[in-house]
Amino acid sequence: MNYRARFAYALIPLLLFTAVVVSVRALDAHNRVWDVSRDARNSLDPKTVQVLTLLPEALDIVALVPDEGPVRTAVRDFFARYKLAKPNLTLRFLDPRQNDKAPEARRARSGEILLQYGERFERVTELNESAITNGMARLARSGDRYVVFLANNGERRIARQANHDLSLFAAELEQRGLRSREYALGKAREIPDNTAVLVLASPSVAYAAGEVEEIERYVARGGNLLWLTEPDAKPELAALERAIGFERLPGTVVDPVGLTKFKNPAYGVALEQVKHPLLANFSQTVVFPYATALMPKPNIDWQAVTLAHTGGDAWNETGTFAGNVGFDGADEVQGEMKLALALTKPRSDGGQQRVVVVGDGDFLANSFVGNLGNLEFGRRVVEWLASGDALLDISLPAVPDATLELALWQRVTIFVFFGVGLPLALGGNGLLLWWRRRHA
Repeated sequence: MNYRARFAYALIPLLLFTAVVVSVRALDAHNRVWDVSRDARNSLDPKTVQVLTLLPEALDIVALVPDEGPVRTAVRDFFARYKLAKPNLTLRFLDPRQNDKAPEARRARSGEILLQYGERFERVTELNESAITNGMARLARSGDRYVVFLANNGERRIARQANHDLSLFAAELEQRGLRSREYALGKAREIPDNTAVLVLASPSVAYAAGEVEEIERYVARGGNLLWLTEPDAKPELAALERAIGFERLPGTVVDPVGLTKFKNPAYGVALEQVKHPLLANFSQTVVFPYATALMPKPNIDWQAVTLAHTGGDAWNETGTFAGNVGFDGADEVQGEMKLALALTKPRSDGGQQRVVVVGDGDFLANSFVGNLGNLEFGRRVVEWLASGDALLDISLPAVPDATLELALWQRVTIFVFFGVGLPLALGGNGLLLWWRRRHA
């Protein structure tokens, strides 16, 4: 081999090494990262990235952890992924024992993480992507807008803990950054302008004429409305029903599926999922106890879409529930009973007015809201009404193999092999070697 050939062979490794270094530096300059872990667990979920885009200004994160041990390293590594997606994110550490008078220490407790965005802040107690992302989503909500629940006319209350009230549901909305409060009609001439969603939660006492007009004026000026009605709803709002574009069928929905699954025929069960933005990626069953069926009516202003309905064997029972209940025609209708409607209307400012009517208030009551998909369905409805479309679905799935679960036979096999068999084999091998050396 001549000198030139030897020089070329020696130069090839050097050129390859130089190419690798240059490529790595180029990728580092452009923040290129590949995640080859299972389910890309070391990367942010696309929903988290979507939430970060809703926070264009600087986001300050303060971790209140002691200045010792590996905790700070774990927190720093966790937020490194967020830093890649949002360069104007800053992470600071605060030892609550040494800085107990700092403003951050007064807002949060030791071990918590404080998310600060402008003048707003959220406290997070868990270091996982779902908790952090939901905290950021709450920060992304704008200003002093409220979900207003009407009170003082026998409505379901958010300030009481009774089974038929809505305190648990209101607490969930608060966790999502949707602040709730109660309002008594007639307290002011108009429902407050900072009302994001007005909730009529099954009033049992008739509204006075002036109170009805106050609700109608709110809807007329483009307000969003969640209307929880009942089979025995008062007739004072019938004109508003016609104006929006729906009517209630007489009687209570009877669903054979409810009898089969829950031993109660008055439980309307929405099994089949419909296509609507607020139900994207939603596949849970929703149960509506003692509901009234809804019927959309032609309306040139409002467009109606069914959100939930029963199967085709249900009907509106107008008789009593004594004895065997069955469809008997007359003023009863059998088929898919519509349990919830979403109605939209274009606004003059280019936006969209939104109304959701549900033929039942029990499904969000304290005694039923934890059943199946009731809470998630109600949350999505309110967020859609509050025009929080981008925040409808940020529940992040858990890592599939974060815990190891073994069957009994697998645990026994591992114990027998490693706890009994392997030690005996090693001990026997030692005795065999000892015997051979003694008799060599």
